[in-house]
Amino acid sequence: MTTILILSVIGIIAVIAELVLPGGILGVIGAICLLGAVVATFVSHGATAGTIALAGVVAIGMLTLRIWMRYFHRLPLTKQLVLNETVGIDESLTGRNHLVGKHGVTLTELMPSGRAEIDGEKLDVMAEGAAIRRGASIVVVETRGPSVMVREMKEA
Repeated sequence: MTTILILSVIGIIAVIAELVLPGGILGVIGAICLLGAVVATFVSHGATAGTIALAGVVAIGMLTLRIWMRYFHRLPLTKQLVLNETVGIDESLTGRNHLVGKHGVTLTELMPSGRAEIDGEKLDVMAEGAAIRRGASIVVVETRGPSVMVREMKEA
């Protein structure tokens, strides 16, 4: 009985320490100790006690994980481990929507990407479809995040 308790305590302490300390070694040691405690319960006290011990370890583990996930970012020792900054939209990427419909000239071959000059601004662009030769007239058809999609204008 003492071996089972010692293995259980060491396993629980190692798993809890693993939640804060990096590396994975303590988590593996803790899991092995808890598994050893369950096996020792099966051997010492029979199948019924072993099954109860296994169910208890799983239930306590699930409950601990749920509590940990809910309160991890609020604990005094773990507040500095969590990034609290908000992630916003990059204004330079959404600011390219005004380019849709603008005309320009390719500075390099677009196979499918390359450089083009649109409204006096040199940009990285992508061809919508087949490759476009250097010096061709293009029109911006859409912007997808950082990508500016262009199509070659056919000469009339």
